[in-house]
Amino acid sequence: MHSTRYRYAGPIAETVMEVRLRPMDGNGQRCLDFKLELSHGVKARAYVDGFGNHVHYFNLVRPHSGLSVISRSTVETGLDPDAEPGEELVQDFLRFRSPVKEVDGVVELARRHAIADPASAESVEGALDELALTISREFTYDRTVTNVYSSVDEVLELRAGVCQDFAHLFIAAARAMGVPARYVSGYIHSPGEKIITASHAWAEAWVEGRGWIGFDATHPVRTTPHHVRLAVGRDYTDAAPTRGVYVGSATGTMSISVKTHSVG
Repeated sequence: MHSTRYRYAGPIAETVMEVRLRPMDGNGQRCLDFKLELSHGVKARAYVDGFGNHVHYFNLVRPHSGLSVISRSTVETGLDPDAEPGEELVQDFLRFRSPVKEVDGVVELARRHAIADPASAESVEGALDELALTISREFTYDRTVTNVYSSVDEVLELRAGVCQDFAHLFIAAARAMGVPARYVSGYIHSPGEKIITASHAWAEAWVEGRGWIGFDATHPVRTTPHHVRLAVGRDYTDAAPTRGVYVGSATGTMSISVKTHSVG
């Protein structure tokens, strides 16, 4: 269950929001069931965006001082990779834009992890494994130093950040190495730990002949059946679990809780 609650200091006039909370199908997982609950009797509409993400959107146009968005999903993981790993948009994931910038520190990371044989999938994967390990070793996990708008140059200067920052840094370096890479928002289930304070993020790199392979630089590991993908994109802005704006002068706060449970 993923619960996001918004509270405002006073009534606001309108909220417009889109959410990417339905887990994706494919690449080793399948969404068996999904329910989205919105407060105030709001009904969401849905579409699939250009990256294959399931997007729900709604507009609450009457005065309100709070809003809740709750999703419940059942996902089967550990499935076989897609039989046809072809990807029409793969070249788009080589391009840089803020927050994933081709700055000096990114170029240096890419140089340190140069791929010995770009034609060898094993060589590409090995270089990316080492890149994830370097980010984990040389950057400190710290929730207090960055925010959702932080770019890779800030992370390089601070030498710290959170999973979103490490995913962006991995993606930037992978692209500088000539490897298409994309951002993934989702969850990671830790056996014995049912409550997680927020979503998780990692990266997937396109390896010719192998398809998309997940790299979690926060831990650092290749992604496992404990990783559940919600959405993918060029960076966080394409794959944010919730995104919206409200009309009103009141200040607001947001609280998030995530509960996961493993069966079998």
